[in-house]
Amino acid sequence: MGDLDYRPFPEERDDEFSAFMRYAFSPEEGPYDPEEDDDDREHLADYRGLFDGDEPVAVCGHHDFTLRIRGRDRDAAGLSAVASPPEHRRQGHIERLLRESVTEYRGDGVRFSVLWPFEHPFYRRYGWATVNRYRWVKTPPEQLAFAAEASDRGDEAGEFRRLDEDDYDAAADLLAATAERYDFTLARTEPWWRERTLRGWKTDPYVYGFERDGDLQALLSYTFEERDDGDGRAMVVSDAAVADPADWDLVFRFCRDHDSQVERVRLRLPADVSLLDRVDDPREVTEEVRAGPMFRLVDVPAALAALDPDPDLETAFALAVDDPLVDWHERPVRVAVADGAVDAERVDPDVSGSVDADVSAGIGALSQLYAGYRDVDDLRAHAALGLADGAPDGLAADLAALFPPRRTFLREGF
Repeated sequence: MGDLDYRPFPEERDDEFSAFMRYAFSPEEGPYDPEEDDDDREHLADYRGLFDGDEPVAVCGHHDFTLRIRGRDRDAAGLSAVASPPEHRRQGHIERLLRESVTEYRGDGVRFSVLWPFEHPFYRRYGWATVNRYRWVKTPPEQLAFAAEASDRGDEAGEFRRLDEDDYDAAADLLAATAERYDFTLARTEPWWRERTLRGWKTDPYVYGFERDGDLQALLSYTFEERDDGDGRAMVVSDAAVADPADWDLVFRFCRDHDSQVERVRLRLPADVSLLDRVDDPREVTEEVRAGPMFRLVDVPAALAALDPDPDLETAFALAVDDPLVDWHERPVRVAVADGAVDAERVDPDVSGSVDADVSAGIGALSQLYAGYRDVDDLRAHAALGLADGAPDGLAADLAALFPPRRTFLREGF
């Protein structure tokens, strides 16, 4: 095998990329046949490959989108479709592909990367870390009767209707309201609404919204699934959003009204939304809190400089970052916080070896701290975040003030 080259995957070889995806993620469907492919959707990712000459040994997809991070909409890179054919596995190609991808993000000025892992430990070893949890709920539809009773007591003037391509603007307003409560809400573009919200990977979902006074107050996306595990037919709600927390009852009532069609309703909800204290019989309801997508900082000094700290916070420290994937975090970073701004610069290479770090962090732990998913005390006790014995007094409190916890919930798969 010769020198490997990382480059865009040629558009004229899309069938080859699709064959990679079939083998990696749907091998039970058999080899990919382009003659049977009738998928006319617009691909939203830019594909990349690691090539040995003209032969791809690993591939991935890059998504360019905007996420709400620490209260502001910021450019982020979504990594997806990471795959390698069996004849090229366990040769370090995926690690090289990940490194090249992060290097490309940095070159484009993107500070943040997110992904949905096929396996959390795999991506954790390269610096990504969990950024939110979600609640996976399974319930008989009749257990959602409380939502209908609640709406009967109030004025719920409005109605559910099926959403289509023309509803993009209304949905964008709803999601903007959602972003005020949950960081990592994705600002869906019109192509995303058309190709990813209204269409599915294998089965297109039903997408409905509740409209009141001309404004969308809630939306949900769902499919129906026939199970042979005793659950019968299930209504599977893969995505739901509400303008106001009180409007979750609209979603639950809509699901309850399918009691003549399904034996179970399954919903993916934010981790802070629970049914157990409201249903008639909580023993009939199963709730699991699961780890969701993963996140990592691409360039630590650039990410720190993008913070908007409290103007009253003043602190300074040297930060050492342990990053197993890239080399630009090898030098410590001098961080100074004052007047509502952060100055972060890498230490000059001639003196970096003589700088004693006040804070040492693994890139994954630092990324979780930055996102607000975990706080300083939790990370110091249970993860790769430590303060040196000679660190300035009060530095732990300063870090807590610089990185206050945030509610995070990235719903979109990609």
